[in-house]
Amino acid sequence: MSQDRVNDLLHTLRGEQFRHAQNLRRSRAHVSATIARTLPSLPIDLDSYSYFPPPKPSPPPSAYKNTPGPLPPKSWTLTKQPIQVPSNTPPWRARALSLVVPLQTPKVPTLASLCLRILAALPPQEFAEDIVPWLAPHLRRDLIRLSAVHAPLPGPKLWPLYDPDGHADTEVLVVGPHATLRDDYFIRSSGSAATTTASDSDDDWDADKPGAEPLSTLILMSTRLATSTLHSLPPTLTRLALLNLSMPVPLHRLPNTCPLLVLLDLSYNTWLTTEDETDRAFERVDWARWGALRVLGLRECAMSSMVRVRLNKGRWDDVEVVLQ
Repeated sequence: MSQDRVNDLLHTLRGEQFRHAQNLRRSRAHVSATIARTLPSLPIDLDSYSYFPPPKPSPPPSAYKNTPGPLPPKSWTLTKQPIQVPSNTPPWRARALSLVVPLQTPKVPTLASLCLRILAALPPQEFAEDIVPWLAPHLRRDLIRLSAVHAPLPGPKLWPLYDPDGHADTEVLVVGPHATLRDDYFIRSSGSAATTTASDSDDDWDADKPGAEPLSTLILMSTRLATSTLHSLPPTLTRLALLNLSMPVPLHRLPNTCPLLVLLDLSYNTWLTTEDETDRAFERVDWARWGALRVLGLRECAMSSMVRVRLNKGRWDDVEVVLQ
């Protein structure tokens, strides 16, 4: 019996069963084929992430804004209160990452994001052995970014996504306290990458294959950065974000370690909240070595005019400082 014949018989049997059920209920309703095709194919509760963040509270408008006549006293004018977003929440993490990694959260999650979320929910061993080897680098990067906002990945699931190159599509993103960057991570990564490259060249010495791109973006959020790790940062970094770190970092060592930085984000660090703290942190920084620097992020941090003068000294174009 052919496949088409089997499908026709199944269709006929389903129709007879439906009509028989309708007769038993004495119902004259029928199912429209057009409506059936337009029904959603995925369960409505498949996505458990908060893709619908609460609306931002709008400050109360001034009651005297459009009142004719002279301006009222300042004590009569309603002032706008700054909107505070709780830390370590999905809206806060999305805002913190927005400067270095622009994230667009659609009203309706994409099919790719839903699939990645389902895969990330697997047990760590199954996820690392059965899923990670089949994920392309850009999908690994997207999964890490998505999880960093909504549900940061723990170490057993995060680190396999960076193998064997030590990064996911030239990016490393670590969100604490669920994961912490190992002190010797970049030393081990460089050694592993060199071994892999040598093995590939021995196997296919005449093959025209492009090598893996080097690490260019490093983002650390709500975690720590050891001084020994700072000394081993790869010089290929062009985008570095140290957000809400628990301990201060010797910033004066960064120009020699990462001279190619285009973007440096130091936002939300409690050890940079006053001008005195910022002056001490930046006192020994050699800004001239960062000739390619274009953006400096200091959201919820202080910056004195002295630091701004040293930052832009000898430049044709001033560095954009993001304070909000």
